[in-house]
Amino acid sequence: MKTQSGFGAWRSNARRRFGVAVASLALTATVLAHDTWILPERARVKPGEEISLDLTSGMAFPANEVAVKPDWLARASLRLAGRLSDLRAGTPGKTALQIRTLLRRPGIATVWIESKPRALELTPAQVREYLEEIGAWGTIGKKWEAEGSSRWRETYTKHAKSFVWVGDPAGDDSWREPVGMAFEIVPEKDPTAILNGEELSVRLLNDGKPLSDFPVGLLAASQKSGLLQRTDAEGRMRARLDRTGWWLVRATLLERSSPPRTDWQSRFTTLTVFVRPR
Repeated sequence: MKTQSGFGAWRSNARRRFGVAVASLALTATVLAHDTWILPERARVKPGEEISLDLTSGMAFPANEVAVKPDWLARASLRLAGRLSDLRAGTPGKTALQIRTLLRRPGIATVWIESKPRALELTPAQVREYLEEIGAWGTIGKKWEAEGSSRWRETYTKHAKSFVWVGDPAGDDSWREPVGMAFEIVPEKDPTAILNGEELSVRLLNDGKPLSDFPVGLLAASQKSGLLQRTDAEGRMRARLDRTGWWLVRATLLERSSPPRTDWQSRFTTLTVFVRPR
């Protein structure tokens, strides 16, 4: 497994450039390229306990930076022991939207959100930064550059998912089932039981179908240098997680768009998992 060349340096430089632009989620490529993630306050709780989930966009996982607004959400949901329920967002703080929920029964809690579409326009310089960050400059970027276009209008949506271990989850394997997001990362082993040094295996699904030969990024908490792996023919990505704590798994799908007022449409997806010490 190789560290992506320039990935960590880009994050460090982009964070310095970010500055006051955090006030808006849709003004620059730096903001667009933000990861949006869900981070539970605890990875393990007892049945009947309430837990807080932070929903944020940022450049330095897992630090909260930009609070997601409640009216930006198209859906916020919980699945526990196979039972579905809606999540109610609270009042956003300065750096995160806090979602609180009561986990009543044992099992593996899967929590996820999907956003409403948002639109933006980028300059050529911003386009290159953005495409380099998501691993698409050598493919989409080079083709777009060769076309000689200076216009980039895009509509994007965000998708995020995480998990919480609740009591004794024996027999609850609902975590392995897709939740139905348009763009989704699905674990193939219990995401609440990963130990330091073990391998993580996930599937990347677009509209429920495996997405092959596609870049998936991985970033450990507080690390500036990330990893970039490509999925196999079945949409599967495997990587060894060599640090204890939270990890972010992410992917961005960018495609041509047909509506008259936009040229591109994108889907961002993230998954947070906690790696336990041995």
